[in-house]
Formats: sequence, C-alpha cells, structure tokens
Amino acid sequence: MESVLVLSWKAIGNVPAAVKELRARDLRPVLVSNLPDDPNARLCDEHVVFDWDGEEFSALTAQIDERGITPTAVVSMIEKLIEWHIALAAHYGVPGGDAGRTALASKTLVRERMRSLGLSDIRFSGDPRSVDFFPAIVKPARESAASYLVKRVEDRAELLAHLKHLEESGAGGLELIAEEYLPGTEFSVDGPVVDGRYHPLLAVEKADHDDAKHHDAGLSFHPPQHSHVRAGVRDLCEAINTLCADRGLDQIWLHIEGRSTPDGRTELIEINPRPGGHHTGIPTAIRELYGIDVIAANVSMALGEYAPQGLGPLREQPIIGNVEMEAEELGTVQVVTTEAELLALPGVIDVRVSDGYRVTSLSQENFFFSLTMTADSVEQLREQAARVLDSFEYRVKP
Repeated sequence: MESVLVLSWKAIGNVPAAVKELRARDLRPVLVSNLPDDPNARLCDEHVVFDWDGEEFSALTAQIDERGITPTAVVSMIEKLIEWHIALAAHYGVPGGDAGRTALASKTLVRERMRSLGLSDIRFSGDPRSVDFFPAIVKPARESAASYLVKRVEDRAELLAHLKHLEESGAGGLELIAEEYLPGTEFSVDGPVVDGRYHPLLAVEKADHDDAKHHDAGLSFHPPQHSHVRAGVRDLCEAINTLCADRGLDQIWLHIEGRSTPDGRTELIEINPRPGGHHTGIPTAIRELYGIDVIAANVSMALGEYAPQGLGPLREQPIIGNVEMEAEELGTVQVVTTEAELLALPGVIDVRVSDGYRVTSLSQENFFFSLTMTADSVEQLREQAARVLDSFEYRVKP
C-alpha cells in the first residue's frame, strides 16, 4: 500500500479529515508531527516525531528512509510548514515540490513579489523597528492560524511596547512583518489553482469583523453585498491570478484575505495555501454551492490529480452566512445546548461546537462555536442568527 506523509504542528492541520480521505483511496497515512503524544497518531499507520523548529531536514528524511517509507505524496494544510512541504515533495519527487511555491512561504515574500509585479503598493517592512507609517499591523510572517499575535499599533511608542511584550513573553524570536493598516471591509476568497489560473469559488464579506482585535466576529456571508467589496473581490482575484501565473502555481488551494475601501482601494491581507478555516463554515459553504469537498480536493492536489470541472463564475445563490462565537476569558468552555437542538432551528445547515475547548491564551482567536445558515437575504440571516444565539447556552469554567 502506498504511503502518504501528513504534516501536522501542535495537532493542527485537518489531520482526521485528511486521513479519512486517504483511507477512502486505499492509501497509507503516515503522520509527521512535533508531538510525541499527538492525539492524531492513532488514526495513522505510522508516526514520525520531528521538531520542526529545532531539527534539520536531513534528520527528517533519515527517519522516513530508515522506516522504509517511500512517500507518493505529501499532504499539508499549515502555513508554518510550507517550506517543509516543498522540500519533502521535491526530495521524494512527488507533486508540490515546485520552486514557485516558495513565494508563499512568508508574508514578506508575498508582499515583495506582489510589489515587483506592480500588484500592490501597500507599505510594509520585514523589520518592524524601522516602521515609520502608522497605524500599522504587526504579525508573524510565517504563522497565521487563528490570527495568532496580530496587533494593531497606533504609533511608535505602542509599536516598541508591543515588541518588548513579545520578547518578555518568549515570542521575541518570531519572524515578523509590519504592514500599513488599510481601513475598509475585510473579505476572504477560496478556490483552487490549476495550471497557473486561480478559480475563486467562495467570496465572504466579513461584515462584523472585529477591527480592534483583528479577529473574525459576528456574521459573514457569501456573496458580498456591498459594491466596493464585490469590486474588491474581482480586483484582488485578478491580482492573485497574475501572481499564480507568474509563479507557475498548479494543484494548490488558496485562501486569500483582503480589504477594500469604499473609495476603491483594495489590498491583499494574506494568502494561505490551504482551505479557509473549518470554524468559518467555508468547507460547508463550498459543498453547499458546488458539491465540492475541500479536503478531498486538497488530497487530490497532493496526488497531482485534481481536475476541476464546471467551476465557472462565483455563484450568487443561495446566500450563505456564518456566525461564530469566541471565548473571551481563560478556562474551559462547557456547552449546554446540543448540536441537535441548534440544527433543528430554521435555516441552519451546519453547526460546529467544541465542548471542552480550552482557552490558554487571548492572543489568538478562540472560537468554540459557529454555525452556517442559508437564507434569501442578509436581513433574514441576521434574524436566524439572533434566534440561534438566544437559544445557545454555555459557560467558561476557570
């Protein structure tokens, strides 16, 4: 049976779903992760333990080879591991090892490439201490899951205070990028890249985005309703299409985030080579609109077999909304309301509840509940969401 490497860090990376898809194809999943007691190890045939931050590439391939594993594919849906994914795929001669993907390895590299192609004029710096534009967003350049350590700073004093805080909390060694803050409406777009062309499938307007914490919040929906957001989606997708063609990207899924202002300026916020997060309802929405399983698509891409059919333009109907709830205090979330009770409410097509979710840090998004709904209008979505939230009971136990 052919083996496929499934990469994970801190037990994230859609491992259970990827393993399920691999087994459906009669493939043998081999987990590669940094946790000796990784909870997903029991789902896989083998587990290679590797310190992504402290060991060399040769040590990883030595472990794999000593076990007699000859990978036929590498599956990874984690930004932090992009370069490891590329290196492993190139080393074993499987899909995903093309050099063009290295441009996606950090937010700084993406910014530099976008600027060189004339696709962006946003101010940015890979050395936050040199920043002379405010307000600015400071964030990790290679780790972006759950808005980890994303911080808006209003002036140089606040910038230096934030950098000092990072050092004192043990995060001083992180590679950072500082970017010009662009006001406006945030949105995301998901879709596959095949033969250098980006195929956007889902565009989500983040109408209630928390611009103070820079976290997703409240209601978001597809398709965008405001004209400047719809125009921004078109403009950004054209820019990403140019980037994909320039880098020769193929067989890769992109989740992009952008901002658009009412006066017509649109900029990329970040680009991630994996599907949008499960908590946002993106996989559910894409399945509802197109019948596409995003995990199955990503496994097909890892195998170099993805051949989209009939994708066409973004679909306008139905209107699909997502609402999420974030824990605001440290502790363990205890959910009282059941998923069955929520799914019985009008318009609800999917619910994700993380009963027992542990909040250990408030420097990232801590979503433990979200639901996906369909409706005829955004107003109807809001009414449905209000009914759900009114009936939802939980507490956070210290």
